[in-house]
Amino acid sequence: MKKKFHYRFPQQIWSLGYWGSKDAPKLWIEAKDASQGNWYSYEFGNNEINIISPVPSHHSHLQWLKGREKLGIFVRLQSGKNPGIEAIEAYELQNGKRQYAIESQQAKDLSEDQLIIQQGNSVLLMDVDSGKILEQQKESPDLTSFPYESPHHIEESQEQFNAFKQFFSLKFSLQIAKGLDYWEGKDKLVFSYYLYDGAWKNYLLVCDHEFQILLHELLEEGDLMGYHTFQIFQNHLLFIQQKLQLEIYEF
Repeated sequence: MKKKFHYRFPQQIWSLGYWGSKDAPKLWIEAKDASQGNWYSYEFGNNEINIISPVPSHHSHLQWLKGREKLGIFVRLQSGKNPGIEAIEAYELQNGKRQYAIESQQAKDLSEDQLIIQQGNSVLLMDVDSGKILEQQKESPDLTSFPYESPHHIEESQEQFNAFKQFFSLKFSLQIAKGLDYWEGKDKLVFSYYLYDGAWKNYLLVCDHEFQILLHELLEEGDLMGYHTFQIFQNHLLFIQQKLQLEIYEF
C-alpha cells in the first residue's frame, strides 16, 4: 500500500461522486459550510485536484445521483423536514455550468444513460446526457460505469457484531463498540471501528490476511463521527479524516 494523495479542504467535505470515463475516472468532491463552498475534481490518472466552481446557490437541495463522462447528475430536493424530489439537474463538471433541469417527482435508474422519471401522473424515460424525454428505450452499447465499493455495515445490536468484537479483542487487543464497517479484498481487510478512549473515536484499520496491520488511522472523534468511513474504487482506498482531509491510498 502506498499513499497516493492527501488534501485538506478549507470547508467540510459533504459529498463524493465518480465521473469521467472508465480509462480516465475522476472524483467529484463537494466541500462547503453554511454560507459558501466549492466543487472540486480529482483526477486519478495525474493525481491532481482542481476547483470546478463555487457550489450553486441552492446547493443544500442538491444530492448526487450519478456521473457521466462530462456531467454530474443530481436530484434537486424540495425544502422542508421531509423533502421529496423536485427536479433532475445536470451540471458540466469542467466548469460547473448547469446544462438542464427537468421537473420530476421520482427518479429511478433504468441503465447507465437512462432514467425513469415521474412528472405528475406520467412515467417517462429520460436520457441523462441531454435531458431529453425519449419515446422508447434506446440501445446503450457503450456504457460508462463507476463501480465503487462501500463497506458492509454492522450495528452493535446485530448478532454478527459479537464475532467481530471477539476478533478485534483477540487479534488487535481492541475493545470495539457501537458498530463496524468492513471490506474484504483478495489480500487485504479494511475496517472502520469505534471505541471509547476518553471520548468516542472512529478508526480505520487495514491489515493483510495474516492480520498484520498495514495502516491504522484516526478518522474522527466526538461530534465529528459518523459521516464518512471509506470507499474502494479501482484499487484505491479513499477515506476522510476530521471531515476536512481527503486521503487516497493505492493498493
